[in-house]
Amino acid sequence: MDPFLLFLCGLAAALLRKKLFFNSTRFIPLVSALVLLLFWTVSIGMFCNLGFLRWAWEGCGARSGTEWMVNGGLLSLVEPGSSYSALSGEGMFLSIFMFALYPLYLWLGVRAGERLFRGPLETRPS
Repeated sequence: MDPFLLFLCGLAAALLRKKLFFNSTRFIPLVSALVLLLFWTVSIGMFCNLGFLRWAWEGCGARSGTEWMVNGGLLSLVEPGSSYSALSGEGMFLSIFMFALYPLYLWLGVRAGERLFRGPLETRPS
């Protein structure tokens, strides 16, 4: 789910820059840093079963954050209530690799948004 949400955040950032910030060169890097910080904090926190995020994985119907982050509510790769320590070496590598790809998903959304919103939304103040 996170790759899709990050892509959508990139689209939204591109739209906001075009519509409100008139192509400011600082807007996208600032928003990207904030979005990535938020996503990494919540996602890695859930993956590590940090207690202050219990409401998030329980709200999604999972018994642990690791279960939610690995299974995503669709798969059964780990047992309900599992901890990240139950993952194999390969599973841990793939999980870390997915977190490392977060900037790519966001960047793809920004690039798609720049192309999508290139046209009539480019209004500049007179």
